[in-house]
Amino acid sequence: MDLSLTAQNNTLAGPAGTEVCYQVDKKIFPCKWRNNRTRPEFTSIGAEDIPGTHAILNTALDKYPENVLRKNLKRIYVLKTMFFFGLEYGGTYYKRNVYVTNNGIANGYTNLYIEGTFHHEFSSVLLKRHKKYFEKEAWLAANPPDFTYGKGGVAALSTEKTSLRLDSALFADGFLNEYSLASVEEDFNCYAEFIFLGNAGFWDAWEGNEAIRRKTEILISFYQRIDPDFTLEYFRSLQ
Repeated sequence: MDLSLTAQNNTLAGPAGTEVCYQVDKKIFPCKWRNNRTRPEFTSIGAEDIPGTHAILNTALDKYPENVLRKNLKRIYVLKTMFFFGLEYGGTYYKRNVYVTNNGIANGYTNLYIEGTFHHEFSSVLLKRHKKYFEKEAWLAANPPDFTYGKGGVAALSTEKTSLRLDSALFADGFLNEYSLASVEEDFNCYAEFIFLGNAGFWDAWEGNEAIRRKTEILISFYQRIDPDFTLEYFRSLQ
């Protein structure tokens, strides 16, 4: 793959040859988002950041079987920044499309952050497309009996309760970080992000907390119903 890419080029990545789009306009967003309430805004990624981003996406996509990508992921849009409702988003999704941003390492957009964003958003794509495989009641039962999720990702962004850092104070209750408290979907997303990253801190938390082990079991069961290669042993091998 020629990585001498410019902002005018689209290219393919990963085992399924997924289309990655760098040349974008507002038409990349669905019509129902293009209104005065949602107010989508973006800036385009600089040509100098495209080769590195492409390499990160290849790393991320290589963790999925080709058939899973071919059936569930149509396109990845890469932007520098992205705003909805006047709030900055690191990533989002719509149907089989995933949107990720790269605003430079100086602003915290490390390789792991960008890769994690992809796994986070793609897990929502899979959750929507394979809802019947997700044991939601079992997931909720793993939470403390008096716990209630927040009002979703947008509400969390508006109150800046969006930390994705592992927070050991939350582990005993089965949560990985502040953002996972926003909704069932965000909780699921955060687990998917850390397990696909092979994060050592996540596996330490898994070792020491029954609620985290239970949710991880439910998560892996979901992915394994999509493709049998997604076993506990497979995810442990990503460390």
